[in-house]
Amino acid sequence: MGASEALEFLVQARLYQPMAPRLMIAEDLTEQEVREGINKAQVFRFMRWPLSEREVWAQLESALQRHSMFLSRSLLLRESSSQNKQLEALTHSLEEMVEERTQYIEMSHHEESEKLNRERQLLRFIKDLATQTSFEDILGILRKELRKFHKMGDPVLAYRLGGDKTFFMSFHLGHFTQTESRQHYEFPKTAQVPTAELIRYFANHFGRPFIKAYMVPLELRLTSHFVGGEAEAILCIENSLSDKEMGPFVDFIGDRMRPLSMALDRVLLENQLSSFSYRWEKTFDGMRDPIAIVDVDYNVVRANRKFSDKFLQHKCYESFSHRKLACEGCPVPHAIKQGEPQAGQIQVEGRVYQVHSYPVLLDRGSRPTNVVNQYVDITQSRELYLRMLQSEKMGAIGMLAGNIAHELNNPLTGLRALTQVLLQEAPAEGNLRADLIEIEKATARSQRIIKNLLDFSKGEDQPSEYVSVDEIVERTLPMLKSAMRTHRLEVDLETLGLSVYVEPHLLQQVVFNLINNACQAMKDPGSLRISTRAEGANILLEIQDAGPGIPLEIQRRIFEPFFTTKKEGHGTGLGLSMSKSIIEKFGGTIQFRNVEPHGSCFTIVLPQRSPE
Repeated sequence: MGASEALEFLVQARLYQPMAPRLMIAEDLTEQEVREGINKAQVFRFMRWPLSEREVWAQLESALQRHSMFLSRSLLLRESSSQNKQLEALTHSLEEMVEERTQYIEMSHHEESEKLNRERQLLRFIKDLATQTSFEDILGILRKELRKFHKMGDPVLAYRLGGDKTFFMSFHLGHFTQTESRQHYEFPKTAQVPTAELIRYFANHFGRPFIKAYMVPLELRLTSHFVGGEAEAILCIENSLSDKEMGPFVDFIGDRMRPLSMALDRVLLENQLSSFSYRWEKTFDGMRDPIAIVDVDYNVVRANRKFSDKFLQHKCYESFSHRKLACEGCPVPHAIKQGEPQAGQIQVEGRVYQVHSYPVLLDRGSRPTNVVNQYVDITQSRELYLRMLQSEKMGAIGMLAGNIAHELNNPLTGLRALTQVLLQEAPAEGNLRADLIEIEKATARSQRIIKNLLDFSKGEDQPSEYVSVDEIVERTLPMLKSAMRTHRLEVDLETLGLSVYVEPHLLQQVVFNLINNACQAMKDPGSLRISTRAEGANILLEIQDAGPGIPLEIQRRIFEPFFTTKKEGHGTGLGLSMSKSIIEKFGGTIQFRNVEPHGSCFTIVLPQRSPE
């Protein structure tokens, strides 16, 4: 076979067995034939003939190794190709999975973002509601929120507070309006499109058509509890939304109903409390007596106008009594300690108040946190009571004096007349005439004492007279002989020719009280000094005793009505207070001082007056 034929055969063999190594043995090969063998037949090796058997087998073995290597490589390539295809399929599957997960995450993130945005909008809505204090502001915020939806009308709020009156809050031409109606119609209990009858009810009230609306009931728990009945409210929102658009709107309004209910409940409750507080203030401001709520530290929590027109959050004794310390006789400490109502008396600028303290107990068994004080002005009633007591006392003395005068004046008159007759017949010299003269003087003195006692017991309706203070003292001393019997009396009267303009029996009562008090103050026998003198245009009467004096802690209270240091049943505490009132009635003053080494002195100063 020639070289060209052999090359053609190898080319055909390559087509059928491309992986088999091809050998070409020839005697002579040109360079062109070698190139064609390599390029067309891909000859593995060219050999020149003749060859030995050993060389043939060596070349065959090399070709077999080559073929084996090609087969292994081919298998590896096929396996690699198969694995590459599987890897591509897996990669494609993973790519699809990643894309699916990415889409899911993006959807979830979008949903979470929408949810977060929804929560933020709701939170902002709640914060806006929390700062509002009126229906107009709350409905204005809701009105602004509803602008997120197209085809929405202004909201209308309707509520009842347990009565037959319905209140409507709405906007008309951009302005907030409040109206009311006594026509009753049942409010729906659930969010819904209202019935035709309810739409007609709203249309009749507002005088305009309601085409389509959505109504939501509101919960007013706090207001219902406060008013003691059922408080109910509904929110009516006009709209022209399609059925597809209603879903998001219902969700939107449903999220906001709870905070809106709470805000409306709070505003209603605040309005009710303001109204109640206003009525409370007007009620207590209209009361005649001062009233204050005081805490345990005497701080005034609330008070009416009668308590203090210029109330500046001071202590109660600062605002009411203008003092730096708690009032004497104040019952607040006892009311707080006992937990029960207490009463006491205080003096404020010359007036006497009966203070009733009522402790405020939040829980049974707890300590009071506040005290309600009621201040009753008893100044006038006390003065009337003092006058009544004085009138009763003087009436009893007058009755006694009248009986004494009736029983003694007649015998004394007869005895004095008989004594005067006997004096006409008795000799001028001798003991008989002297004895008769003494008897006549004694009867005259007894009659004078009875007359003084009758004058002393006269009522307050006696006219004023120009009298001498010395004469008043001399009239009074005989009635106090029993009280002065153990004491040494010093009398120094220097104003007999001077007069004052007074009611004699009242001034005599003052002198009687002061001398009697001085005698009672001296437990042991002592000295009692009574003196009068003129100083300028005044007459001074001093009554000084040798008793223990007046302790410093009670000196400013001795002229208070009903204040006494005597045991119960031995004094009423009215003597000095009545004496002070009487002397001041005549334009004078009464003062006292302690004297050394012991004792006290009361000084009465009266203006000197003379008949014109």
